[in-house]
Amino acid sequence: MRLEKAVIIAKKDLAEFAKNRYVLMTIVLMPLIISVVLPAIYVLPINALSKQSTKPVTLELSITMKLNNTTLTNAVLFGTELDHVTVVGSVIQGCSLRNSTVVNSTVTESLIGFSVVRTSILTRCVLFNLTTDSGNVLHESQYVNGNSDLEKIKTLMFNLLLILLIMTPVTIPTVTASYSFVGEKVNKSLEPLLATPITDMELLVGKSGSIFAVSMGATWISFVVATVMVDLLTQPILGYYPLPNTYWMIGVLLLAPAMCMMSILTNVIISSKVNDVRVSQQIGGVLVLPIMLFLFLSIAGVLSTDAMPMLLFSIAVLVADVGILMFALRVFNREEILVSWK
Repeated sequence: MRLEKAVIIAKKDLAEFAKNRYVLMTIVLMPLIISVVLPAIYVLPINALSKQSTKPVTLELSITMKLNNTTLTNAVLFGTELDHVTVVGSVIQGCSLRNSTVVNSTVTESLIGFSVVRTSILTRCVLFNLTTDSGNVLHESQYVNGNSDLEKIKTLMFNLLLILLIMTPVTIPTVTASYSFVGEKVNKSLEPLLATPITDMELLVGKSGSIFAVSMGATWISFVVATVMVDLLTQPILGYYPLPNTYWMIGVLLLAPAMCMMSILTNVIISSKVNDVRVSQQIGGVLVLPIMLFLFLSIAGVLSTDAMPMLLFSIAVLVADVGILMFALRVFNREEILVSWK
């Protein structure tokens, strides 16, 4: 393959995109909405919840007794350090609990860490690394690390925002790739192009390269803007910048390009087989379904929002891209396009 020929085709398509107002609006408006509007919609409720659940708590514990490896029922504890203790139906005040289990109890002004708390009332407590259930009641208590229910909600919301962001390189090619062949056919510029002494690989690489550059350029700009928006909106509340994290980096650097190539190759195949731009776009729109499936499975809890599912899904898409590329080269027929199109 002669790379310089593919570059010439890519430059020609980029020039055509710049002249098409509809294509330019698609490239600009969708990333703008996802990177600016959606972060505000997602983050503001999180900030409201954070303000309600992160009231500062100052503890002045006076420990006078230590208990280890025991079980207490219907007890009243003051100024006690508990380690590997199970407490049931008790009243606890001014204590420090680690590696313990608290059930059906009332805990006030205490430090609780690396513990299990179920069906209890926690008032003015400092909490970290807890395993909890929905039966707990928290009043003026503060989580000091990322294991609270609120932190889980933040992680889910940020990750869903990323998945919506990845829809950018999937959707933009449904417009740009549709014009790669059908648009040129309408403009009477396809026949001279197909008659030039270039190979099918050079033609596909050139057209795919121009679409990839536009789509991923818009995606990466959107990623930077969305990251800055989320960080600026959440840092005053959280006290740190939550993005980018590993999940986002895998999504933007691996899954987004893989989904973009899948969308491009499939849309180029469709565009080379149909005669109408609208038909090409409607058929190509089906490509949004895989990423929407990943989104719905994440919301439903079938897929976790950890980095590993994202990595495995990205690898699966890359493998699919190789198969689609081989299929595209097999079915692409320039003679058919020149002779049979009407």
